[in-house]
Amino acid sequence: MRKDLPSKQQLLLELDALQQKVDASEQCVRETSEKLQLQIDERKRAEATFEKVQKYAESIVDTIREPFIELAPDLKVITANSSFYETFQVKPDETEGKFIFDIGNHQWDIPKLRELLETIIPQNTHFNDFEVSHTFPHIGQKKMILNARRIYREGNCTDKILLAFEDITNQIQIAEALANSEKRYRRLFETAQDGILILDAETGHIADVNPFLVEMLGYSHEDLLGKKLWEIGAFTDITASKAAFIELQTNGYVRYHDLPLETKDGRPMDVEFVSNVYLVNQHKVIQCNIRDVTERKHVAEALQKAHNELERKVAERTVELQTALTEIQTLKDKLEIENIYFREENKVHHRFGNILGQSAGLKYVLYRAEQVAPGNTTVLVLGETGTGKGLIAAAIHEMSPRKERPMITINCAALPANLIESELFGREKGAYTGAHNKQIGRFEIAHGSTICLDEIGELSLELQVKLLRVIQFNEFERLGSSRTIKVDVRIIATTNRDLQEAISKGLFRQDLYYRLNVFPITIPPLRQRKEDIPLMVKSFIDRYSRKLGKQITSVQQDTLKMLSDYPWPGNIRELESIIKRAVIMCPGPVLQLVDKLEISSPLLSSTVQTLEEAERNQIHKILTETRWRIEGKDGAATILGIHPSTLRARMHKLGVVRPQKDEVPS
Repeated sequence: MRKDLPSKQQLLLELDALQQKVDASEQCVRETSEKLQLQIDERKRAEATFEKVQKYAESIVDTIREPFIELAPDLKVITANSSFYETFQVKPDETEGKFIFDIGNHQWDIPKLRELLETIIPQNTHFNDFEVSHTFPHIGQKKMILNARRIYREGNCTDKILLAFEDITNQIQIAEALANSEKRYRRLFETAQDGILILDAETGHIADVNPFLVEMLGYSHEDLLGKKLWEIGAFTDITASKAAFIELQTNGYVRYHDLPLETKDGRPMDVEFVSNVYLVNQHKVIQCNIRDVTERKHVAEALQKAHNELERKVAERTVELQTALTEIQTLKDKLEIENIYFREENKVHHRFGNILGQSAGLKYVLYRAEQVAPGNTTVLVLGETGTGKGLIAAAIHEMSPRKERPMITINCAALPANLIESELFGREKGAYTGAHNKQIGRFEIAHGSTICLDEIGELSLELQVKLLRVIQFNEFERLGSSRTIKVDVRIIATTNRDLQEAISKGLFRQDLYYRLNVFPITIPPLRQRKEDIPLMVKSFIDRYSRKLGKQITSVQQDTLKMLSDYPWPGNIRELESIIKRAVIMCPGPVLQLVDKLEISSPLLSSTVQTLEEAERNQIHKILTETRWRIEGKDGAATILGIHPSTLRARMHKLGVVRPQKDEVPS
């Protein structure tokens, strides 16, 4: 039995072989475990990458402008992009997980869409440009192009279906509108009664020509198509044609009113040629419109010739008539304005009647007016407001040789500064904004008569300069005209301002003052003519009693005394107003005042000069300027407009004596 047992050596060998097999098995297990771990890691990386790719793909899908949707194999919606929700006005919770034909209240149950998804796509990997037309409840009629694609997974089974929509509704509308426009243009092109050429803007080759131009020039389509303008016999001036084409390329527009052409049979013609550059399908083209104006030109030339001849004959025969009409119109305008002034003068005469008063002061004023009236001497009438300066001016005019024509009066204080110049000197039509008609000025109207510049002290310095020129040279220009107008006008100026004080303040020109102050007449205020008040009161009572139908026969002495003691700052005008109010309110035959005449103290300012003081100062001033020459051309008597003996008598009465140091020129 001991012989059958393995020996120790054999056992060791078997044990060693067994150990080698165990080691080999362990090695194999380790290698298998490492490979398995590598596969697991690779799978995790693949899953992470797939997740990133899927998220990236989803972000890309969401940014696609066209509506896009993912469907499961059973045609349920997996997801859709923002454009799909916005375009078809559905929400994600109303869409995802829903059967596509059920979403939006079954608005997607479209027969052609069913055909695509249920029949065409299962048989194809993808299908493009599948056109569907459908009316949706909320967004209306839509025409769409559908593009579908199947995505596979392992085993060649469909994993998902991608469906993209392209809305071509607007494109179709635009295409239809463009087609209609092209039809209309072609119809106009074919039937136009002007010749039309279509050129390539880059090369100048003729691309199209309408039938009317073919008939007009006598060339066939074949003669014209593909040629350049200067290669056609009709455009005889090659250099001009090339220059016109270059100008057209540069400016985009060319127009010739009278372009010479020649027909195929050699007949000359004149055309109106208009060209414009247009952009058609991103390509510049030139449209040339050509109109035959030959006959029109001949007719126009004949008409122009006849017109010129007629104009010449009419001009020859109407020069004198036009001149006469102008003179007649001027006279008519002057007569119309003179009539207005006549009426105004009559109103003034009717309103004030004769100048009332018997005082020495008034008599002297009237004496001065009578002395100066017959000549053309400029008169300056001075006096307070309401003393009757206008009446004295009118009296001077009525005693002058100019009395047959009306005295023209303008109130320098009543008109705005921007209007008084045109009132004085006139204006031409369009001289300034708002000057719609020609206007004759007061100086022009007063030609041959007298102009009274009332309140001359209110005239602006600018107009004082122009007035000075009229006084010096008897001429002026209307506003808006360079033509000088000569006039023969006597000037009487009135003012209640102290012009000497205005000169010292720079408000009145000294040279104008000397021109106006040739013969001054100062009207005393009513407070210095108290003896005239009863006569004026009676006259005013009679006048207004007649107007108002009252019988007022007397005035109490107390009333007359009250009226005589009042200083009358408003002078005769104030007195007339007070009497008028009293007559209105008077209930019986005895006048009762309604105004309370309050006398302020002192009654008179210490600065007020008497009439004699004013006259004495004026005579002394003129004598000083003439170096005490009384007689002669430049003597004081001539300047003052009185006889030398009268001046000597006034000097004696007023105590005007030449200082001993002055010498009288011989």
